[in-house]
Amino acid sequence: MWLTQGVIDIVKNEYNVKEKLFDQGGVTIFDSGYFGKILVEDDQALYCEHDSAMRHEILAHTAMCSHEEPKKVLVIDGGDGAVVSELLKHKDVIIDVVERDGDIVDAAQVFGCYEKALEEERVSFRICDTLQFLADAKERHYDIVIINRFDELYLDDKVVMAHVNRILTEKGLVVMDAGSQLFDMSGHKEVLSALCNEFKIVMPFRYTSMVRVGGEQWFALGSKFFHPTADVNLQRADLTDGLTWYNSDLHIAQFALPTATFNLLKEYIRR
Repeated sequence: MWLTQGVIDIVKNEYNVKEKLFDQGGVTIFDSGYFGKILVEDDQALYCEHDSAMRHEILAHTAMCSHEEPKKVLVIDGGDGAVVSELLKHKDVIIDVVERDGDIVDAAQVFGCYEKALEEERVSFRICDTLQFLADAKERHYDIVIINRFDELYLDDKVVMAHVNRILTEKGLVVMDAGSQLFDMSGHKEVLSALCNEFKIVMPFRYTSMVRVGGEQWFALGSKFFHPTADVNLQRADLTDGLTWYNSDLHIAQFALPTATFNLLKEYIRR
């Protein structure tokens, strides 16, 4: 059996999978053997067991190590527990998690790697309308917001990014998915543009995916104060226990852009 993933007419990826372990409400888990379990939502592979550290360590620890002293973090669409599991490696952080898709939470029980993270005492978790949560959240309440998104839901209205800005502290920052520069440059620019409307510093940073087409995927960081390469907390980056992928050298390197790519994006980058 083959799992097919495609973005545009000129390219597709196929993965040999052994069996389907979970199928509910548009969320599926396949056992692939080589790649481990693969989590799929609405026919799009999100990540597999073997590339989870590549994605979630980069997402969580780039945010945590770009801030001087983060205490309160909000994770939007964190119901699988993967990002939360990484954040819990920082001992003093308190984490709020909201998830719009209850099927992702059920799938996490089958995936079996991260679901216990949501039960930790430092974590508050709820399933709800995430856009409404952002609108209702307290002003200046979070040091970091992580939007663990795979669609355009959070870019439909400029008010959403304004709410993210509003609920962040005066030195707060946000990180979020920003798609592919290779296969969706227009979507990538859209994310950066949305952040530019609200934040002083806006920079894309790269991660590697084994199950998303092209392999190269991007996050984007929007910051009110801290610069993600100039202000990286080296001690936190290199001395946090339990990391297998992320470190301070990778933190800085992942923000590097080829000259031609930078020229394409320079109106969307603030550094």
